[in-house]
Amino acid sequence: MKEKDLKLQRIIHDTIIETRRPLLFMSNELVNDDEIIGSYSATPITYRYARRGDRRGKYIESELVDSSLEYNNDGSLSETIYSIYKNDSSGKLYAVKDESIKYISDYAKTNELIKIVQKQGYKVYQTNEAYYENYYFIKSKTCEIKLDNWTFNEMKKNTSYITSLDNYQIKLKSLVQQTVLHSKNLDKFLGLYRIQKSKMSTANINAWKNATTQAQKLNDQLSKLGEQYAGNYSFTPFDQMTGLRRHFTDNLGASKGILSM
Repeated sequence: MKEKDLKLQRIIHDTIIETRRPLLFMSNELVNDDEIIGSYSATPITYRYARRGDRRGKYIESELVDSSLEYNNDGSLSETIYSIYKNDSSGKLYAVKDESIKYISDYAKTNELIKIVQKQGYKVYQTNEAYYENYYFIKSKTCEIKLDNWTFNEMKKNTSYITSLDNYQIKLKSLVQQTVLHSKNLDKFLGLYRIQKSKMSTANINAWKNATTQAQKLNDQLSKLGEQYAGNYSFTPFDQMTGLRRHFTDNLGASKGILSM
């Protein structure tokens, strides 16, 4: 996310001396990245920002006003609702626009994740995929990995997630390389069929069926292995081997269709 999306402001406490009424204000000071990391608890009251003071003295300019109080809003109170969150570690309070909560959560997770992968020796780099959002990446042995919520959750479950992902890609590549011989074998029988059609010998048909059965076993292994990271779009293999896989599955599908298997 870009810094402009991080609309988080520290809360300042004050008191009106004459009445001893406590006040809440939003600080204009910038909040640094390290300060926002951690878990938060929501406070039960939401607030509006006072653009100017109330003529009846109910609130003063720049004060945060309890949104549940039925003031006649003559334009002096903001339409925007602010929630107050307490950092569970520091005890500090922050005002956050409701629409900014997700941005803040994602931003904090990203910064925590960056520190985790840097400790593991990975170099973090940034790209601008769209005008409104930045992404951070690392390169492992086999993949480019996006440092997003999915990767954050995986790293929290398993600190060796990146190593496991590399091992998975190595195993997958080994299986895909095995498709080459199967593809050539099926190519041979498909070529014979295009020439001979119904005149193919029983021996060739049986050999073709056996080759198709063996290819299907390999395809089943590939499918089962693929389930391990199904739905995870947060990494891109350097070698996707799509050409080999497509050739193999096309030949397997054609063979099964002709042989009614």
